[in-house]
Amino acid sequence: MFMSSKQERELVIEKSEQVLEHTVKQADPEFYHALSNVLRDYIVVTNPRKELAFRQDLRDLIRLMAETVNQAKPVRTFSTGELARIFGVSVQAINKWIDEGRFLGYKREGNHRHNRIPETVSFAMRTGEVLPLEEAIAMYERQLLEQQVDVTVDHRDEVLDEISRLMKKHGGTYEMTLGAKNERTAPEERDASIWLALLEELREINEAK
Repeated sequence: MFMSSKQERELVIEKSEQVLEHTVKQADPEFYHALSNVLRDYIVVTNPRKELAFRQDLRDLIRLMAETVNQAKPVRTFSTGELARIFGVSVQAINKWIDEGRFLGYKREGNHRHNRIPETVSFAMRTGEVLPLEEAIAMYERQLLEQQVDVTVDHRDEVLDEISRLMKKHGGTYEMTLGAKNERTAPEERDASIWLALLEELREINEAK
């Protein structure tokens, strides 16, 4: 989420040249030059795709920053509770990860639930690999989805096996056997109830694909 409003960014673009010319640049040209270079390097490091060849002046860099933010999407942040659900751990574990420094550069504020971690921070995986948090989250969500698909496939096979067992036991499909009987014994009633439930479950699994 942006701290600055669009109106504030437009004001920075409008006023930066005038303010800088009459304060920083005139008062301390050496500092002005050094700050321009540091700011340019920061922009290159954080977003190396930016064309900065002709933006060496501090006022141009400030203008670039404000214009870039105007065009950017707000950074998504995550509460410790949201991260706990995503990673399948407790909130206490997320707070421990923060204290261990696994969210690089992020410090926990106090003991509480109001911490929000931006997706742009780097996250140290258990393997030692370091990824942007947004990539780590996407990877975990993909793995979870794949696990859910595998579980669904396994469960569908189990349902089919049970239906097949009942077909062999009664010599045909439900409609041809128990479904066609006007009177059924107690064991047949039990099998019929189970069979219908399995057929309904199979239908729901197939529709969910």
